[in-house]
Amino acid sequence: MSTPPPYYGPPGGMPPSAAGNNQGLIAMILGIVSIPALCCFYLGVPLAIAAVVLGFLGKQKAEQGRATNRGQAIAGIACGAATLALTVVFVILGLVLQDFDPQDFQNF
Repeated sequence: MSTPPPYYGPPGGMPPSAAGNNQGLIAMILGIVSIPALCCFYLGVPLAIAAVVLGFLGKQKAEQGRATNRGQAIAGIACGAATLALTVVFVILGLVLQDFDPQDFQNF
């Protein structure tokens, strides 16, 4: 009786290595967290900037084929950009309404 041949693993060679999806995932998480953190300006804005930067890096990695989560990277960019846009709107409203006095409209 002969011995069976040794097992060399699955057909097709080595399994593909895990994709580097960390940047897109972290961008999405930071982007989502930055929206409610906007009430604390010093926390929301840095989170949003980090989300946009990591989102762009993750998107580039996905376009090169080294990651598989392009959608998460885009979500991080979108949420981070939305937070930054809301920050600009709130700063402008704060500056405009700083000298607002409702008694100025009492004569109308």
